Amino acid sequence: MLFAAAISLIALPVAAAPDAEGNTTITSETCENLGLGAFCTGPVYEAVKSFAVYSDTNPDNPMPVAGNFTYMFTIANQPGSNPLLGPLKQFEVAVPANGATSAGFVDGAGVEPSSIDIQTTVVRYNFDVDFIDPGESSEQLYLISPYGPGEVTDTTVALGSTFSIDTTSTCVGPVVAPPSLSCTIGFWKAREDGKKGVLKFFPDGDFDAVKAEAVAISSVFSTEAELVAALTSKGNRDIEERAEQQLAALLLNVAAGNLYPSNTKCRLFIADNGTQIDTDGDGIADLSLEEALTLIESNLLSGDPDLQHDAHQLADDINNGIGVLNSSMFQ
Repeated sequence: MLFAAAISLIALPVAAAPDAEGNTTITSETCENLGLGAFCTGPVYEAVKSFAVYSDTNPDNPMPVAGNFTYMFTIANQPGSNPLLGPLKQFEVAVPANGATSAGFVDGAGVEPSSIDIQTTVVRYNFDVDFIDPGESSEQLYLISPYGPGEVTDTTVALGSTFSIDTTSTCVGPVVAPPSLSCTIGFWKAREDGKKGVLKFFPDGDFDAVKAEAVAISSVFSTEAELVAALTSKGNRDIEERAEQQLAALLLNVAAGNLYPSNTKCRLFIADNGTQIDTDGDGIADLSLEEALTLIESNLLSGDPDLQHDAHQLADDINNGIGVLNSSMFQ
């Protein structure tokens, strides 16, 4: 697999020179507002969430992974939290789809999570065996992602206590898509043909998953057979058929980004903070990739040869990296 969600325990000291760091106090609803006034007063719990972010080139990164950022989080349950209702049993961080390469914790003096769930759009640290009681702190929790940090307001985090008293907040976390990498029709045709030189990029069932995802995000192709037929077409074809071929390759590039953002070849991103397209060569984005893809499919389905020519040209440019901002060529 090119992308694997792994959970592990790392016994390493955490360095003191991150690229970004900070902390926020997360305060739950009050006992009174929750109808628990008979059991407690004021907030059920108050916790300080600390974060630190390291780029892969930062020499103080405690666990560098090429092409990824390392995010460190610590949750300190404050002594004034309610001892019955305030122990914390869960912390979760939102991530872009398939945006967590791995997650775990640094072995130290804090409370260890009993398990860590890496899901499609969230990483959840569970403390349901040993709670983070008032006055205690979690171990340093790490999340490794190819997505770069956004603003403090961009990433949602949540705390959950005993009796499921949940509180959401925001934090610096993985948001900004990694550099885009376009692959041409030639690459995707070679992969479909099973040529050995390209198998390493999408081995085993990965390529099947990419084709299925490409169909799922398309309004032109309804089956994988249709997509493959368009991709592998050759000979004397009209502009609609040639545009469909470019679209097939473009959809595969986007699907590869959706499923395998850590991959070092063939990945474009249509989410927020994703790939931007410069159509006039001035170095400034004119379209998001999502807007470009919508325009290409709309023009292709119009039946107008002139618009289909525009669709072909735009898709061809993107597949060849022309006008693709924040693109990289490492492969």
